[in-house]
Amino acid sequence: MHLSLTPELEKLIDDEVTSGRSADSAEFLKKAVYHYVAARDLGEAYSPEEIEHLIVEGLADIDRGDVIDGEEAFRELRAHSAERRRQRA
Repeated sequence: MHLSLTPELEKLIDDEVTSGRSADSAEFLKKAVYHYVAARDLGEAYSPEEIEHLIVEGLADIDRGDVIDGEEAFRELRAHSAERRRQRA
């Protein structure tokens, strides 16, 4: 596959690689596509009002100190994502 990118997108990708957040442009693009699809699916699963409600709920949790460790949160997100993929398959 060959892609044509605007100079702005090329710079954005180069900056990400230079910063060390991605090993190379291919890795960055893989991450970007994955996150795009996840965000798209989330947007299809919830209405804007439901997303707003979830954000407000989450901020209230933070205010109460009802939080979990970041690594645990990512484990839960990965498990949730895997379950959703299995349900769609």
